Amino acid sequence: MVENVFILAGGSGTRLWPASNRDNPKQFLEVKDGKSLLLLTLERALSLSDSLQVYIITLKDQMEGIIKECLKLEKGTNRVFVLPEPVPRNTAPAIAVCTSYLIEAGRGEETVLVLPADHLIEPPERFKENVESACSLASRGYLVTFGIKPAYPATGYGYIEAGDEELDGYRVNSFKEKPDRKGAEDFINAGNYYWNSGMFLFSSSRFWEELYKGSSEIASCFKGIGKNSSGTLLNGINVIMDNFEVDAIYKKSPKDSIDYAVMEKCTQTAVVPASFSWNDIGSWDEMADLPENSGSSGASSLFSIESENNYVLSDIPVVLCGVKDLMVIQKNGSVLICKKGEGQLVRDAVELIKDQNRLDLL
Repeated sequence: MVENVFILAGGSGTRLWPASNRDNPKQFLEVKDGKSLLLLTLERALSLSDSLQVYIITLKDQMEGIIKECLKLEKGTNRVFVLPEPVPRNTAPAIAVCTSYLIEAGRGEETVLVLPADHLIEPPERFKENVESACSLASRGYLVTFGIKPAYPATGYGYIEAGDEELDGYRVNSFKEKPDRKGAEDFINAGNYYWNSGMFLFSSSRFWEELYKGSSEIASCFKGIGKNSSGTLLNGINVIMDNFEVDAIYKKSPKDSIDYAVMEKCTQTAVVPASFSWNDIGSWDEMADLPENSGSSGASSLFSIESENNYVLSDIPVVLCGVKDLMVIQKNGSVLICKKGEGQLVRDAVELIKDQNRLDLL
């Protein structure tokens, strides 16, 4: 049984600009039943067990939004802890600080499930079954990841090569970087490759052991960090590790992902193929394709004349005349107009905005 969930909630989601920006990142976007991706992730985590604890690792400047989403929970707020990071250092330090906190509390053998805050996963029953399978593998000392069966030769995801069967999963032969089109097609044709979902499960002590082997600089920074930590309440939500010591350590820590710092260097990793549907909503194309958005518009008022197959999300009235296959997003004082199927170009547009020093738009 999983005993702790770490929710990584520090990203900015630039591929969903302009709705997602520094002040209102992707995890706060409402995608289903008026609920944000973060709130859906919180509910999914808390439903796994009535006793587990959830730790949200986020940036300090996103704290207000995090607390606001936590307060929307119908139950379980007393089991939610928020850990504010002073500066972004990628996923390995984020997980390290929280595992150190558990180890110093004598909870190093407890299982930890790591979830990004901005994934859409359904149904929760199948997700829970896969988590239980991962727990069985973790009890054998494996660091476990969850693999998504590729739906197409994606070049935007890393891949996992599955090897021999192990319980309800497979031992991992290798992790592959984001491939080119030909490489992605080869992976799919091989039949034993999965998309890397970015979700992990392991015991705190095993993660720490492998972190020391793979990235001792990060492990040395955060070792013992939770020893003298005390928490506070902010609007009834537990806030931990918010002190000058943590700030100083973070600023010294190298930046690295869990994939590079730990998973790719570990010789005892396993993958559980996901039986649930998974969407990281990495572009406006994926947002437009959600069932909730099919044939609908998020505009306050939409007037459409001889137009079809368009997706609109806007705070102001929009008029479409004689156009099709467009995505029109007006949020936070900016407008994006993009042809359907070209959503990945938004990332390039954000880089162009940065190059022209218009950071006020981001």
